[in-house]
Amino acid sequence: MATPEPEQLRRGKAFHNRVQDDWLATAEGSPRIERSVTKPGGRRGRVDVYVDAGDDLVALVEIKNSDWDQMSPVAVRRNVRRQIRQLWCYIDSQIKALGGDKKRDVSAGIVFPRRPSDPERLQLIEHLFEEDGIPVVWEDETVKERAARS
Repeated sequence: MATPEPEQLRRGKAFHNRVQDDWLATAEGSPRIERSVTKPGGRRGRVDVYVDAGDDLVALVEIKNSDWDQMSPVAVRRNVRRQIRQLWCYIDSQIKALGGDKKRDVSAGIVFPRRPSDPERLQLIEHLFEEDGIPVVWEDETVKERAARS
């Protein structure tokens, strides 16, 4: 008999599928789920959501079920840096995919289910991602709430 998946993993998969389904239903262009890419070092990667928007524009979205409230401050920084590196490998793979003089614009972002409860931790996470040009979306926050925090 197989061991049941931990609740955190089941919730993460459900969140992941929900976000991917939303992108498939609403994204303009050609959205693809779990698209394989070759990272600059030659290793393979898989982008959670890849949208070819035409006109040499590609959108890349990573979906993470990180529970920021459960992490130590050191783990928060380590996880953010790891996720940034992952996204930049995907970004670089798309910039270099065309080769030659052709150019491609790449827009990347990351989606989390919920904000950390500590406002300082929230600000730190967003700041670290934004330093690297990666916008963060919190599923539990409306656009209006996000604007009010800015």
